[in-house]
Amino acid sequence: MTLIVARPGPLRNSLQALMATVPQIEVVAETKDLSTLFRMGSKVRPDLVLIEADLVGTDLQRGLRGLQKACPQAQCIVLVENDEQRRVAESSGVDAVIFKGIRAAKLMKIVEGLLA
Repeated sequence: MTLIVARPGPLRNSLQALMATVPQIEVVAETKDLSTLFRMGSKVRPDLVLIEADLVGTDLQRGLRGLQKACPQAQCIVLVENDEQRRVAESSGVDAVIFKGIRAAKLMKIVEGLLA
């Protein structure tokens, strides 16, 4: 099961469409904020969480640690826009950090590798 944490719009729609192409992936839920994710995480038990870094706000590290606590079983991919977000996400111990705009094929290889 997959949770997508991103604003409504092209990015979230694209992530949902990409995840739908993999038979073993089911997009269970989408949300635009972490507080909803924390509440949902213990109920849906996701295997994968895709999160847009700038939704976390100014305290990215604290938000990502909260995510890992709420969904400890989940592989977490953080989509970042800049080197500062990348550095913070990497130091938080997430499973993968990628820049927005990554090619779909490369993202899918990362996803499949994490879920293998």
